[in-house]
Amino acid sequence: MGMCKPSGGIKQQVGRIGDLKKTGTPNTRIDLYDKNGNLIQQRWYGPDGKAVWDRDWSLGAGELVWPHDHYWDWTKPPYRFAYEGPNGTKTNTDFC
Repeated sequence: MGMCKPSGGIKQQVGRIGDLKKTGTPNTRIDLYDKNGNLIQQRWYGPDGKAVWDRDWSLGAGELVWPHDHYWDWTKPPYRFAYEGPNGTKTNTDFC
């Protein structure tokens, strides 16, 4: 599965953070936009339809680094974890 252009395609949704489902169509990505058309989150789904990666573009306030990434590990509740790469980076540019 190519992460930037997943084989199942890219869908768009309008809503708020928290609106994206934890499972979806296998090998897809959903780009979540706010009501003003601003990209606020992306979620990638793996071959089993479970979320594998999130990129948060904007939430308003509270976070210090935008964008930042989260990875999903379905073997360890709460399943979604903040990504921290080399030198403390918060986004994984190798992912997409």
